[in-house]
Amino acid sequence: MADIELHHVTKDFPVRNWRSLLSGRVRRVRALDGVSFSVEKGEIMGLLGPNGAGKTTLLKILATLIVPDDGTVSVLGLDGAEDGKRIRERVGFVNTNARSFYWRLSGRDNLAFFGKLHNLSGRKLARRLDYLFDLVGMSGKGGARFGTCSSGERQRLAIARALLGDPQVLLMDEATSNLDPIGSRDLLEFIKTELSRRQKKTILWCTHNLAEAEQLCDRVTILHHGQVIGCREPGKLKEAVAGRQCYCFSVDRVDDILAGLDGFVQEGEDDGRVVCRCYVEDEDVPELIGRLVDNRVLIYECRKLERPLEESFAELVNSQDHTGGLDGTAA
Repeated sequence: MADIELHHVTKDFPVRNWRSLLSGRVRRVRALDGVSFSVEKGEIMGLLGPNGAGKTTLLKILATLIVPDDGTVSVLGLDGAEDGKRIRERVGFVNTNARSFYWRLSGRDNLAFFGKLHNLSGRKLARRLDYLFDLVGMSGKGGARFGTCSSGERQRLAIARALLGDPQVLLMDEATSNLDPIGSRDLLEFIKTELSRRQKKTILWCTHNLAEAEQLCDRVTILHHGQVIGCREPGKLKEAVAGRQCYCFSVDRVDDILAGLDGFVQEGEDDGRVVCRCYVEDEDVPELIGRLVDNRVLIYECRKLERPLEESFAELVNSQDHTGGLDGTAA
């Protein structure tokens, strides 16, 4: 059994404004619409999607902070509708809301308070705090008041708080949003090496940074208008979005064959060689090369360029209204 399982999860929220007050009718907005997917033990699943796609709502449902209107949720084999307390004891939730900390207390006092909510006390709590401050790179900084900490330090404290109960499942909402590039790199390495590979924790990683998801995640799930429109490994997601791939050619001259290809761009010349790129389907490349040779075009190089995940993500989201998901079917 997977550590996280969702089956046809749906959630609506009421929209109250002056019109609803006057008419007495409350309009409802659907945040999640029949979401189904699973996350295996020790897997890092990326959760991607544009603003308003339903990502944060989904994380809060998994953390049992809100209840779905329909569908079933299972975390570590526990039913989200019946075992909320037991799930919260086994799940760590990281978000960017610093207001959930006590600003006048030190970072260590904050974590000590939350640690007692996990039934930690005395030497066991002290050892756990020492371990976590060292783990997130804040050894010797626990005495500073939370209000004086930098945004990056606050984010590290949020991660340490989520790990207090040694949870098997981590829900991480924009965990690198307040970190500098070096801090982000160190955190990603820590998540992948320590928490995922060594401690075998299951992680749902919600992010807007697609390069980050490509580097970190075993699979990515894309939400759009509250629906899952793709769930693949990052590399396979790029392959599935479209047959056309970007190729770079180095030739002695540009003829009408190259110039007529989709997305043709001439990037420059280097020692008599013209460098250009265009979009072409993989299976059409041999025929294209043959046509260029027949037209007496000298080819120095032909190589396939890696498509960025951002490009695949944008193409998938933009095509959703026309196809309904990968391969023209709902995912």
